Amino acid sequence: MKKVIVIMMALLGLVLMSCSSGKNAVDPQRAQAIKDLLEARQFVVMVGSMRPLSAPTMSVSQGQKMIVRDGNVTCYLPYVGSGQNVGYGASGYKALNFSSALLDYKVEYPKPDRARVTFRVDNGDDNYRFHVEVFMNGKTTIDVDPRGRDAISYSGVLHGLEMLQ
Repeated sequence: MKKVIVIMMALLGLVLMSCSSGKNAVDPQRAQAIKDLLEARQFVVMVGSMRPLSAPTMSVSQGQKMIVRDGNVTCYLPYVGSGQNVGYGASGYKALNFSSALLDYKVEYPKPDRARVTFRVDNGDDNYRFHVEVFMNGKTTIDVDPRGRDAISYSGVLHGLEMLQ
């Protein structure tokens, strides 16, 4: 009986290992295309959901995006959270709807199946630190850490700029 259990466990382990190895396979052409977009600083992330700091994950309406192009970032992202030291009036309501120059843009590859992009933005309303985790299948997470507001995260898919046409 012990031998049967050991054999069953071994077979189960082999099946699980063979199934999981397929998940980690990275299409080299897709990965290179993603790396080229990130290095050229020419991409758009179409966002599907957001995770505010103190609220559950929420879906966002279609068309919410972050565009990185020609040394600038343009955000059309919803924001839910509280603000500290936020200006009052028109400037205080920009939140994550702005266009501004990229500062300290850096791309790293911590693992073969992902890239990490970091940059800063000062749009006159607030200072932001962006941490963008891009998997080589295109799935993307954007973590935004504003100086005067609560942090927020977004999930979406990375595309080339042709998506905007």
